[in-house]
Amino acid sequence: MSRFAILLLAIVWVPVNADAQSKVDLAGEVEQLLRIHESDRRAHFETSAKQIMEHAADEFISVSNGRVQRTTPAENLQFFEEYFKGAKYYEWDDLEPPIVRVSNDASMAWMIVRTRVHRVQTASGGTATERRFVYAGIMAYEKKDGRWVRVANVSTFEPQAPAAPPN
Repeated sequence: MSRFAILLLAIVWVPVNADAQSKVDLAGEVEQLLRIHESDRRAHFETSAKQIMEHAADEFISVSNGRVQRTTPAENLQFFEEYFKGAKYYEWDDLEPPIVRVSNDASMAWMIVRTRVHRVQTASGGTATERRFVYAGIMAYEKKDGRWVRVANVSTFEPQAPAAPPN
């Protein structure tokens, strides 16, 4: 390719590409992602596995406890149905505002959250298990067919303080 052709391509391509990126409403994309986060909060209080799955991708990659796991939407739905069965949430609250970043072309994004959770799950036999924990993690999103879907998550949990010895 001649130097002239390369120069012409650079002159034409750079403004076209910059113009395409400048038309993306990044603040609007961040708002969409924050609405998904709020929907997830409601899904926990309503114990709705279906609502959690509204933004599922064809494959989800989860990183936690030193393992990487790939799951399908069907596997994730089954997980949340079990996780929510007999559960009641008293807290699922952000301890600080979520940190959201969206790529310049709005094709990918991530969100870091730190959430306090208090839940009680009652098993079919009537035994109730109470859990309180602080979760911090990052969720990765991709834009598929004009909507955000979850593609990966890295989860961490704040260490629990040891229980006080009985008197």
